[in-house]
This record gives sequence, C-alpha cells and structure tokens, in this order.
Amino acid sequence: MRPKAECIAARLAVATGAEVRRQESAAGVRLEVDLPQELSAASRRAVLAAIADADAYGHRRTGESDHLWALVIDKAEQSPGDR
Repeated sequence: MRPKAECIAARLAVATGAEVRRQESAAGVRLEVDLPQELSAASRRAVLAAIADADAYGHRRTGESDHLWALVIDKAEQSPGDR
C-alpha cells in the first residue's frame, strides 16, 4: 500500500478500534472503516485528523451502522492536465 494511505489506515484503526478495509486501484487507495456506536471526543478528533490527510472522504449511515471512507489519489497516475 502507498505510504500516505498506510498512515491514514493505521490512524483510523487506532481511533476506531476497527479493521480498516483497503481497495487499491491504479488511481489510488480507498479506505473504509465501520464506526463504533460510541466514539469518545478524543477518538472523533483523531478520526477527523486522519481523514483530513485524505484527498476525499465521506460518511454513510446504513440502517444501524455508520461507515467512513477515505480516498488517497496517486498523484503520479494523473496527467498534468488533471492536477
């Protein structure tokens, strides 16, 4: 995995206590984690700090669970016109 994505994944795992799923592609890495029912204020701040380093992120609530995703784009794969 790319270093930036690995760092974000590790920080999310520590903050949430959950396994971070990774999906790699030529364009980058998508990280996903299920959020626990309760997060302390310190854990919430750690999650926000981790995803702030991602290129894109979002949150989805499905039924009884919350799910967070973060995208780390591989800048080397973009053409100069895409930057």
